[in-house]
Amino acid sequence: MAICLSVLPCSALSAQIGYEEKMNQLNDQGQKEGYWVEYSGDWRFEHYYKNGVIDGISKYYTPAGKLVGIGEYDNGIETGTWYHFGDYGHLSFIQKDFSKNTYSLHHVSRLLPYKCYTITYHPNGNKKSEGILLWDESSEAELTFEYGLWKYYDEAGLLIEIREFK
Repeated sequence: MAICLSVLPCSALSAQIGYEEKMNQLNDQGQKEGYWVEYSGDWRFEHYYKNGVIDGISKYYTPAGKLVGIGEYDNGIETGTWYHFGDYGHLSFIQKDFSKNTYSLHHVSRLLPYKCYTITYHPNGNKKSEGILLWDESSEAELTFEYGLWKYYDEAGLLIEIREFK
């Protein structure tokens, strides 16, 4: 008789057995399919794929194994709310309301195709800033631009400045 002492039902635990063999699989067309664990240097990335395109929950880990980001893709496009964590596990920033960008910046020669609403946080959990972020390839890339009205807060969470970016 098996005894299962867990918060998960025994059937959920037994479903994990042999799962490693079902990771990083290709479909009949040679495209990534299902759950994949990938590495870039020492960084670990966990994605779900459908027909070779990221689709579903994605997680990112530091070389030390700490979760630094979790969010969702819908057919290769960031969607929902993404959570990003700092070195100590604290919430660093969130991104949401992902969509195609139609705003142009006077100091950028081309239209940046993506935008989202971004909220950054002080280490104590209070808001640090919030506003629309524009980018080209990834919302986590170094080449991103603030757009429109951005609000900035002190560590107590009090609004200290509003700036407009064009």
